[in-house]
Amino acid sequence: MKTFPRIFTLALGLSLSLGVQSCKTFLDVSPQGQQTTDNYYTTADECKAAVMGCYALADQDGWWKIDRTRMFGDAGSDDAWKGNSIAGDQREFGDFARFFWLPNNEWFDNRYTHIYQSIGNCNAALVGIDKAPIDATVKQQLLGEVKFIRAYNYFELVKGFGGVPLVLTPVSPSESLTIKRASAADCYAQIIKDFQDAAAVLPEKNARASTDKGRATKGAANAYLAKAYLFTEQWSLAQQAAETVINSGQYSLGDFNNVWSVNNPNGVESVFELNYNADQTFGLGTALTVVMRSRADGGWGFNTPSSNLEQAFGNDPRRQWTIIKQGDNVGPKTASFDYSNYDTKPSENESGRISRKMFLQLADRPANELDHSPLNRIELRYADLLLMHAEASNKLGQDAKALTSLNLVRARANRLSPGTVLPRTSAGAQLLSDIWLERRLELAMEGHRYYDLVRQKRLVEVMKAFNAAQLTSTDPYDKGKVKDQISATNNLFPIPTPQIQLSGGTVTQNPGY
Repeated sequence: MKTFPRIFTLALGLSLSLGVQSCKTFLDVSPQGQQTTDNYYTTADECKAAVMGCYALADQDGWWKIDRTRMFGDAGSDDAWKGNSIAGDQREFGDFARFFWLPNNEWFDNRYTHIYQSIGNCNAALVGIDKAPIDATVKQQLLGEVKFIRAYNYFELVKGFGGVPLVLTPVSPSESLTIKRASAADCYAQIIKDFQDAAAVLPEKNARASTDKGRATKGAANAYLAKAYLFTEQWSLAQQAAETVINSGQYSLGDFNNVWSVNNPNGVESVFELNYNADQTFGLGTALTVVMRSRADGGWGFNTPSSNLEQAFGNDPRRQWTIIKQGDNVGPKTASFDYSNYDTKPSENESGRISRKMFLQLADRPANELDHSPLNRIELRYADLLLMHAEASNKLGQDAKALTSLNLVRARANRLSPGTVLPRTSAGAQLLSDIWLERRLELAMEGHRYYDLVRQKRLVEVMKAFNAAQLTSTDPYDKGKVKDQISATNNLFPIPTPQIQLSGGTVTQNPGY
């Protein structure tokens, strides 16, 4: 979340002296005006600012840090391509999108490094806030928020890289190099513990003041608990956590065509989202509305939806609110661009399509849009939670419960065009297949697909079927294009080469790299 009132950075190691008296040498002078962790956590306001700093580093600034790697979940699947077909433009993302994964690809290292920066900030804040002389209730809530952010960060790491070094206290740079990778099971156990601790002390969404909307809540912590249990195949616990959120009455399904609207921040369906604004001085927004927009419309043209994804929708009306295809009408014609006949610039676009969910209308774009776009990114929404509940219930043999949650999502989609998205009546293995398809359609281009396919143990199977279909495709834009490097190795990202080198081999590589 980037809309924070005060920029707060915790530094390890070196400090800089700010002044020297003429009669003393540099080494004789004490630091002047130095802010350290020893003298900072003295008031509730300082502790709150530290928490906001944790939110800020969980998303970072600059499109090239974490923002761009949010596209991994789309481009690492059958849903999207690199998009931009200019060979030398972000070549390493092109390598990622076709599953040619090398450990020295800087995209992996940026994701790994900057998420760990955020974790380090959380660890320091937990120590500082815990010893702060502030109200006990306020302290516990702030600690709960930081634990939520730390768990969120570790979840982002482990679902891609597998087991990673589990660092839970502040460490020096030299100490950090000696920490070996923990198992994925141990990482998930800590993630679950942090989310449990957060859920115990955080307020519900509706109890948050309007100025605090978007901050972590009890519902967000329980929803992420459900997701962590889903990823570890603890079906009963996943179902229970999901039902805690469902029964809270804090969330509902609004109109699908309004979920990803810039005018719907922290809406009724939002469980947790990264909050942005269009401040022109600081980079408090996202870059993805530029990175993923058509090059004909001032964008960079990356992460474009595949024809395979479009075909999966059939006559489902969610397609038009997920994909903008060459020639689609998405607005009025202006003097500089015809939005009624949208140009995706196929000559520089692998698929002749772009994502509508990350599309800003011209009137909503700030003057300096890159890293300043105000379109919030929803990390977990109620429809996702309902489909998690449906999947867990099906795995437990409780198909009636599974159908109830699944059909709530489908009924909302049907409101867009009545009669097109009918209730499911399936059971058993077919119902599970229906739930997985629903996840693909409902959550398309939101960064979930790759991780879903991996945890469902069918990434290679689905991608081989995708490649086969592409070879017989008649789509005018991406027919014949394949992702030909897929193998079981791609079930995990490679551990970045710089991290292995810095550790002197203490951190080991994933199999196959």
